[in-house]
Amino acid sequence: MDARSRPARPSLEQRMVQTGPRRAILGALTIPLFAIACLWQWQSAAPLARVTLFSAAFVILATISAAEQAHVFLRSAMRSEATLKEAIGANYDRGLVRATIIMSFVDYLYLLDYAHWHLVPVLERKPLQWTGIAAAGASLLILAWADRWLSRHFANDAAAKQIMTGGPYRFVRHPRYTSILLGKLAAPLLLGSLLAWIVLPVWLFLIFRRMQREEPHLHDLFGAAYATYASRTARLIPGIY
Repeated sequence: MDARSRPARPSLEQRMVQTGPRRAILGALTIPLFAIACLWQWQSAAPLARVTLFSAAFVILATISAAEQAHVFLRSAMRSEATLKEAIGANYDRGLVRATIIMSFVDYLYLLDYAHWHLVPVLERKPLQWTGIAAAGASLLILAWADRWLSRHFANDAAAKQIMTGGPYRFVRHPRYTSILLGKLAAPLLLGSLLAWIVLPVWLFLIFRRMQREEPHLHDLFGAAYATYASRTARLIPGIY
C-alpha cells in the first residue's frame, strides 16, 4: 500500500472523543490495582505492611481525582474534538498535554520509594504526612469546584464564548492549576519520597509555562474583556499571586 493512501492515524483528541469518558473513568479505577502492586511487600510475611493511612490516602485521593475529572470535566469537553483540544490546552501547549500523560506514571515511582527504596527515610514524618493529607483534600475540593464550572463552560458553543468569572474563577484565573500544584505538593509530604520532592519543581515549571502560553491565547479569544478580568484577579492564590 502506498504510504500516501494509508489512513491518517487518529490524533490523541480523536481517540479520546471516540472512546469517551467511560473509558477514562475505568482507567482511573485501575489506579488502586497498580498502587497495590507497587506497595506489596513481595518477600515479606506481611505483604500489606506499607499500606498505611498515608499511602492509602494518597491512592484514594488520586483515584477520586482522576475519576472526578473523567466524569465531570472530560464528559463535557469530549462533545467534540475541537472542544476537547481547547479544554486540555492542545491548541496552545500540546507539549504539556503529552508531558502530563507521561508524568502521570511517575506517581508509581513515589509509591515504590515509599514501599521499597526508602531513599531518605527521615522525610517520612507524621506532621508532614498530616499536612499532606490536608493539602490533598484541599486539592480535591478545589478541583471538583473548578471542574463543575468548566463542565458548564464547555457544555455548548454559546457558553464556551463567555469568560468564566463565577465560582472559583471569581478569586483566581487558574483554580485548576492551584489544585494540581497542591496535589503535587501533597505527594512528597504524604509519602516522604525524595523522588516526589525532586519532581515537584518540574511540575512548577510546567504549570507556570502553561499559564504563560494560555493567557495570551485567552486574550486572543476574549480580547479586552479578558484583560479586565485578569487585572482584578490573581493567577493562583487570591491576593498573593
